[in-house]
Amino acid sequence: MIGMLLCVWLLAACDNSNAFDEYAKFDTTAQTAWGQSIVDGSNGYVAHVKSDRAYNLADGVDVLEMAFLADDGLAMQMFLFRIALSDKITLRTTLANDKDAVGTGQTIMKQLEAMQKNGKRVLGGTNADFFNTTTYIPYGVCYRDGVAVKTSFNRTDCNVFVISKDNTAYCFTAEEYALDKDIVREAVCGRSTLLLKNGEQLDQSANTMPVANMEPRTAIGVSQDGKEVYLMVVDGRNFYYSNGADLLDLMNLMSACGAYDALNLDGGGSSTFIARDGAEGELKLLNWPTDQGGVMRKVATGLAIVEQ
Repeated sequence: MIGMLLCVWLLAACDNSNAFDEYAKFDTTAQTAWGQSIVDGSNGYVAHVKSDRAYNLADGVDVLEMAFLADDGLAMQMFLFRIALSDKITLRTTLANDKDAVGTGQTIMKQLEAMQKNGKRVLGGTNADFFNTTTYIPYGVCYRDGVAVKTSFNRTDCNVFVISKDNTAYCFTAEEYALDKDIVREAVCGRSTLLLKNGEQLDQSANTMPVANMEPRTAIGVSQDGKEVYLMVVDGRNFYYSNGADLLDLMNLMSACGAYDALNLDGGGSSTFIARDGAEGELKLLNWPTDQGGVMRKVATGLAIVEQ
């Protein structure tokens, strides 16, 4: 009798109609061609596309908003600018109150608004440098419109995003910056090992930052000719919305963008992504900063997309 009951239980336990089959609903088909290129270029990191939306802010400035499940099944939300540098479009370093001085913290929204009040047409922007959270001094060098606002490194693991005087973008190591600093018009800094160099993902084993930590991220990459910039924020610390990326994930996303060189900017609660609400609309916060559940953090520097 016991044997018969055991057989019935085993048959019931093997009934596939009760099996968890959510994997069958996974779909890597994006709604936009740009979103699909991210999926296809992500080395399998993007496992399921929930939604994607692409739109244009100006000639040479596009935005992609993308919600997806990563290859570990965790929810992710990514925001991406694709910026074609030209005589009409450039990137500018932002500082508190639009002044050529460091040492004051201000949200990116306030920094962008101050820049607009002084006559610049700002299409969007993000946070930039790692910084001392007490003094608001950025860890690396800082240039703004050709002015060397800060010329020293406070850490030995900085790398540098540069817009040159001829409006070309570079991701430099500190050593490369030292050799080419005469060309610099705008500069902000990331930290530790570059994510990509010459189109290759770099070994992160010597990184001075925790490689595997899932965090909100801000990153920037450039095309091989330095005329296209990819400026990205990945939200985090919100399980059902977005869990954040580790540095290996960030490399996959930067590769998927088409970046040739890329570096990691300040993340965590600093990560902020702002874009115009349409070509003629107001500046709008698109991502979810983690401080106090969506409150923008005061930061040292940012990057603004400016229509010249």
